[in-house]
Amino acid sequence: MKIALVGFSNSGKTTIFNAMTNQKIETASCMTSADVVHKGILKVEDPRLKKLSEIVNPKKTTFATVECVDTAGFIKNNFSHNSRLIREIYDADALIYVLRGFDDLSVPYQFDLINPLRDLTELEYEFLMIDLDLVTKRIERMEEQRKKGQKINQKERDVLEFFKNHLEEGKALKELALAEEQLAEIRHLNFISLKPSFAVINVDEKTFNEQKLSDSSYTIICGTLENEIAQLPEEEINSFLEAMGIDEPVSKKVIRKAYEVLNYISFFTAGPQEVRAWSIKRGTKALYAAGKIHSDIQRGFIRAEVISYDDFILLNGDINLARQKGVLRLEGKEYEVKDGDIITFRFKV
Repeated sequence: MKIALVGFSNSGKTTIFNAMTNQKIETASCMTSADVVHKGILKVEDPRLKKLSEIVNPKKTTFATVECVDTAGFIKNNFSHNSRLIREIYDADALIYVLRGFDDLSVPYQFDLINPLRDLTELEYEFLMIDLDLVTKRIERMEEQRKKGQKINQKERDVLEFFKNHLEEGKALKELALAEEQLAEIRHLNFISLKPSFAVINVDEKTFNEQKLSDSSYTIICGTLENEIAQLPEEEINSFLEAMGIDEPVSKKVIRKAYEVLNYISFFTAGPQEVRAWSIKRGTKALYAAGKIHSDIQRGFIRAEVISYDDFILLNGDINLARQKGVLRLEGKEYEVKDGDIITFRFKV
């Protein structure tokens, strides 16, 4: 999974990125180059994985991870359609809009007034225009191919026309109810306004403490405070979070929200060598979950031995007892993996 932080310059993206990834990248109050991209890896702290490891006692425990990208801040009316910034956004699975909610004269801003919702509208509109540009150029290219007598994918062409009409009305593609067959035709184009997204409003400590912004549609955080806490020794972090009235670090909030908007779940593999978490889309069949681990397992799939996390914990990991009680099941290729399933894949290649 790859998530990208996007927002206008001086919205506090890099501060939040530092807090999430425990890095110390220098922040600046001036506009940065569009080619500046910071990357980090977030560990998905799942308490279920820790409990499994306590029972199985493997040689290795591997958490799922999320790649996080901090893109350069946008400048109004100067969005580049070909910069590295846009390419990184194309590659992301989900977007996090970082909206400035703090008013600080020492950190200049390109707007006269601080208005997070205006910023969100502006950003979404710019991405919509980038998608419209992509659709238009793609249709023009296909028409040129047709005139030259070359064969084109008419199904893709039809979807693109449908998208173009929708975008010209000023509507994001994710507002459309699309069939899986339609998505399959254009998935390679990575439209930005089709990507799942959510917004965080970055406020100052005073605003955060007073809880002036209580709209549940947005995640309210204080980036500077989160960053200060992230730099503390690990054993001190929880007590400081509690003292500041923060229920959990920003990294956990963002990961949980990313799983939610992407409709992701986790399944586990557990053995003496390794206990590991794997992230997949809800509704993924066992055959494709096997491929998440290795293509050979998918190719040679025979069956999946499945037990729920709750049953595994209840029986303290006793697989023989699980068989006797009938809670260890044999499932085929079409089985839809459930959140928390512990799976052993049987295969032959």
